[in-house]
Amino acid sequence: ETDIRSIVSMGDAITAMSDAFRSLSDNTAIVPSRINLPIEDQNALHLSMPAYVKGGKYIMIKLVNVHYDNPRNDLPLINGIILLMDSTNGVPLAFMDGKSITALRTGASSGLATKILSNQNSRTAVVIGTGVQALSQIEAIQCVRDLDSIKVIGRDINKVEKFCSKLDSSIQPGNKSSLKEADIICTATTSRIPLFNYGDIKKGVHINAVGAHQSNTRELDTELIQKAKVYIDHLDPSKNEAGDILIPISEGAYKWEDIQGELGLLIEGKIKGRVDDTDITLFNSIGNAVQDLAIASLVIEKKEN
Repeated sequence: ETDIRSIVSMGDAITAMSDAFRSLSDNTAIVPSRINLPIEDQNALHLSMPAYVKGGKYIMIKLVNVHYDNPRNDLPLINGIILLMDSTNGVPLAFMDGKSITALRTGASSGLATKILSNQNSRTAVVIGTGVQALSQIEAIQCVRDLDSIKVIGRDINKVEKFCSKLDSSIQPGNKSSLKEADIICTATTSRIPLFNYGDIKKGVHINAVGAHQSNTRELDTELIQKAKVYIDHLDPSKNEAGDILIPISEGAYKWEDIQGELGLLIEGKIKGRVDDTDITLFNSIGNAVQDLAIASLVIEKKEN
């Protein structure tokens, strides 16, 4: 982890995400559906995620484990490893820490979405969660917007205070009322029920929802999904795993045709983004292996240089 973060800055990662999302939307990325292996007796989930971009130098597979009880025991929620291989001859090139690359690419994706979709004069943010992903979200949105304050919300106020104490003074514990003032909201939890409702937020907010990546998990309520401009990372896997969208669809309250489209299409100018300061924009991300490939490629090339 230390090696990776010394090599790749958040700014580098945000730039890399632009290329990654373009490759998804122009179909140069080859990303099979990830294998979801439930480990129910351990309250855990294993994911196997390969990726390749046509014409690229590298093949990648990420093996990641999500152990939901770990945070209670002061252990990382996510652990894993990435194997990078030469695409021309298949030779393995490097093992890399999967946890740090996952956090970096997830934060960078939100940073990119925030840069493109949030109001440029955004000054206040709320981050829900106190784990590694929440920290990455903070770093990313600070990288693209000049924020005056960030409020952090979590289930355990002691964890929230400990989390904030390690960061700069603009980052302080918050509560539900903080949401009404937020220009940007990031959710990075494993919640199975909405963290807040449409009525808790203001017009013009941009939301990055990155925690829910299973069909039965969600961080946002149905009314919010209905009233926001929704952008996603990749359509096909979202149709199987994006609970924030799938649950409203199962209720008969939403359709896939209602989303704006993939972030890559927005980057390419093929769909519209924010058109008014009062638009509520939402980037709903379940994560994609091509994002990990983009960061792993950066790591090995910067390391070699």
